[in-house]
Amino acid sequence: MKQIKIPQEQNSTLAGHQKVMYAPNSSGEFQTFNYGSNIEEYATKLAVQEYEILKKECLENIKKGISSPIEYYMYKNRMDIPTLASVTGFFQFRVKRHLKAKHFSKLNDKILQKYGETFDITIDDLKEFNNEK
Repeated sequence: MKQIKIPQEQNSTLAGHQKVMYAPNSSGEFQTFNYGSNIEEYATKLAVQEYEILKKECLENIKKGISSPIEYYMYKNRMDIPTLASVTGFFQFRVKRHLKAKHFSKLNDKILQKYGETFDITIDDLKEFNNEK
């Protein structure tokens, strides 16, 4: 059986850890192989940079009264709307509304508590958002 070439490059985004991939060995049985890829490292770094940009844009929108602190924490935790909706249990259209400052101000503590648990912060961190933290 033809053996598959598995990249063995270093990946600094894994912080010294290694990924494992299952692939067939020379006898055709599946075996674990260490895996590392420069391409994957580049894609991860690019995604992290994009979240940093979104976070900065969100801070500007919070200052202008457009966005809510929920949007900032969503980007800080490297989430998007579908992910945040899935974790909180809210429908996506509700999460989108909660990202707007005018709707955020009307949210009750029960909803804010759900977001607080998701982001591992207190309700006060959401209500009294200070971007200098």
